Amino acid sequence: MSETTTRERMISTAMTLFRREGYQATSWRRLVEEAGTPWGSAYHHFPGGKEQLAVAAIELGTAVVAKTIRRAFERTETVEDAVAWWYRKAGEALAADDYRGGCPLATITLEMANASPAITKACQDAFAAWHTLLVGLLSEVKDPGDVATAIMNNLEGALLVSRVHRSSDALDRAARHVALVIRAS
Repeated sequence: MSETTTRERMISTAMTLFRREGYQATSWRRLVEEAGTPWGSAYHHFPGGKEQLAVAAIELGTAVVAKTIRRAFERTETVEDAVAWWYRKAGEALAADDYRGGCPLATITLEMANASPAITKACQDAFAAWHTLLVGLLSEVKDPGDVATAIMNNLEGALLVSRVHRSSDALDRAARHVALVIRAS
């Protein structure tokens, strides 16, 4: 097993802190301390500053979610089961993080979408990548683009409600509702 690099630790830490606390509330100092990296490494690895690190964290979050989506479809027999598996894993991850996390893009997207063109573009690209992946995996359903949108929108909303209520019940319900959409298509 390879040791993570300073840059990788900083990106992973940024993804976690931005997801939990937001971009504005996460200082460079806090990022460096939480990552356990030398202070000089911040600008060495990210000469574009915190915004460049945020884009890298969004890209990591995109890859993590894409891997989870692929796993869901590989480990299940039906689209409905894949969605239920994905939503269940999201609920388990949220509970394990004491309901502080959720989608790796939600908080930073809500906070920074109109404040930073680079972060906005990274978020747009991330959501588009997830949508494209889902569309490809939904080849057996009618209107896979619409179903992919329903799956993503329901997950994002259910994560928010689950975070507020400190319960994965909203995710369980959302998976059942999406199953109805899938069956109808």
